[in-house]
Amino acid sequence: MPFVFATFNTMWLFDNEEPLKRWGLRLPSGGLAEKIELVAKAIMSIGPEGGHGPDIIALQEVEGQVTLGPLLAKLQELGSPLKHIYCSDTLDPFTGQNVAVLSATPASILPVTRLDQTAVAYVDAGEREKMGSLGKFLRVDIEIDNTVLTIFNCHLKSRRGGTEQTRLLRNVQAQIMRDLSRPRVEQGSMRQPSFTLICGDFNDEPRSQPINIMAGKLDTSYNLISATTELPVDEQHTYTYDGKNQQLDHILLSKFTHDRMTEAGFTRVDEETSDHDAVWCALDLTLPPPA
Repeated sequence: MPFVFATFNTMWLFDNEEPLKRWGLRLPSGGLAEKIELVAKAIMSIGPEGGHGPDIIALQEVEGQVTLGPLLAKLQELGSPLKHIYCSDTLDPFTGQNVAVLSATPASILPVTRLDQTAVAYVDAGEREKMGSLGKFLRVDIEIDNTVLTIFNCHLKSRRGGTEQTRLLRNVQAQIMRDLSRPRVEQGSMRQPSFTLICGDFNDEPRSQPINIMAGKLDTSYNLISATTELPVDEQHTYTYDGKNQQLDHILLSKFTHDRMTEAGFTRVDEETSDHDAVWCALDLTLPPPA
């Protein structure tokens, strides 16, 4: 059965209550209800024209169930097929941001909602030794057509502090993601394929080192392929800073998954809703392998 997968940074889908009340100041004048309305309508517009929005969507910059529950209710009111909520358990105490997956079909096993014991030592731009971890992470295995799609959703370190300086930590986070996803990417065969993707707000552009690390281009195992790599270059952007278009949001597909992709694209989102655009791809895991 064909379905649409998407990833979208909601830009602070938080309420205005403690313990994270400070981020509620980022809400529009109509408060959380208006924010949910804006995000829900944006989600419903994602995907091919004439569709009903995505069948699975990965979200970033969400507070948690307190905002995801009302969002799902609004989406269903608008005709979305989404039914199930899976949310991370953030390790970022400052922002409190989580990542999540909403899906029309349920997970086959319990999701992995946080990564304890995965911190890695690295040297930052000031030549200080630090520990890097991946605090905004979620793995969900969604059952579709009697098979499983493994989704790794993450939000890497922002560029605040300088692109090159902060990239050192993103490299560490990307390597953690590669190490976690690699066993799954290596599974399967042409006769019995496995399906895996990595998605989210990576805060870096195609062909940057963090993306190359996650895609497997710096090791000897199987690579992942960007869903949008063959689209026109002038379309490949999800964020604008100082007048420059950049693609910070990505979907990376394992070969078996990419072989079942039928279409991909970007959905432009009003700046009032989010400062990021959405990325989506249409998949049909029942398709036979290419000849």
